[in-house]
Amino acid sequence: SLGANGPILGPTLIIEQGVKVSWSVMNGLTESTTMHWHGMHVSPANDGGPHSIIDPGETWNPQFTVLDEAGTYWYHPHLHMMTDMHVSKGIAGQIWVRDAEELALPLPRTYGEDEFPIVLQTKAFNAAGDIIAHSNSDTLLCVNATYDAHLSVPASVVRLHLLNGSSQRVFYVGRSGDAPFHLMATDGGLLTEAVELTRLRLAPGERAEVLVDCSDL
Repeated sequence: SLGANGPILGPTLIIEQGVKVSWSVMNGLTESTTMHWHGMHVSPANDGGPHSIIDPGETWNPQFTVLDEAGTYWYHPHLHMMTDMHVSKGIAGQIWVRDAEELALPLPRTYGEDEFPIVLQTKAFNAAGDIIAHSNSDTLLCVNATYDAHLSVPASVVRLHLLNGSSQRVFYVGRSGDAPFHLMATDGGLLTEAVELTRLRLAPGERAEVLVDCSDL
């Protein structure tokens, strides 16, 4: 497995609109990579696409002002022909942008208590237990890089930031017994009003924020 600031996946970055960020991305791999801020409005020099190669042992220092409205974004390598390999092995994490409109709403907003990142990925493994990419055998579903994941939540409304971090799987997300939940944001940010659903389809790279009422559980 690979990760950012850890053995697999990476920390959730919570930033406010209008803030200037300066990140140091050190490549500790034995091969080249990049780091891309998926969905964010940044200049080509700071975007981390295939042209912004970070060689092993080198550090890249992107700097930009956060122009985006509130929403869920994510970061991952974007090296030509290697994106699937690096992301499947675990280099990925969420970015939450806050803005004045979002902060004015009565939403769950305490990380790890009533607001959680949910990274959905399927995995395939070789005989040695290593994650492999480019495989149609990636049928083991992991949530936040954990098989058969469980999460204890308060008896209240919780906010989940969903990310389909898989390369080729589409997920239909829902609750047992088709219990309802509310979609409050998509890749484009906050909706005008929340929409009640029983199922939500997420394509690769797609994000959504949902509210789940757990007060009666």
